[in-house]
Amino acid sequence: MSTPNPTANPAAVPQNFARAARELLNNNTRGVIATISDQMFPYSAMVDFAPLENGDLLFLFSNLAEHTRYLQVNPKCSLFIAPNLNDADAFQKPRVTLIGEVEELGRPEASIRTFMRYHPRASAYMVMNDFRFWHFHTESARFIGGFGRMAWVEKAEFESA
Repeated sequence: MSTPNPTANPAAVPQNFARAARELLNNNTRGVIATISDQMFPYSAMVDFAPLENGDLLFLFSNLAEHTRYLQVNPKCSLFIAPNLNDADAFQKPRVTLIGEVEELGRPEASIRTFMRYHPRASAYMVMNDFRFWHFHTESARFIGGFGRMAWVEKAEFESA
């Protein structure tokens, strides 16, 4: 899935870009998920996530949400994380898009503990039966560190960063 980038130093990808992408993931717990609608159009929604040690993510989704319906049909999706989106110089700031697939987990205790560590207010959703955890399996990441500083980061590089 690697896409070469002539402006990025290929030697820098495993060390600098992969580590910077993981730092964005670990320091932010909200992003925009893009799914594929039943009309085959991209559909985006703001979501909370909990980062996992290997670079994967944990989501908590309601069965009533549009993006959940779409993921039940097609598990391929992406997550965009840009904590400085409203800054005047946002295009100079780091951001990352993760590419992967999700799988529904149900409501295992380990997922509840992990997610609540990052989002304690989500405990209110646990009394509602329509909320389920989803595991996002990261396949690759597109990291942009500012203008002209970008690279695709493959799964192995992302996991080890």
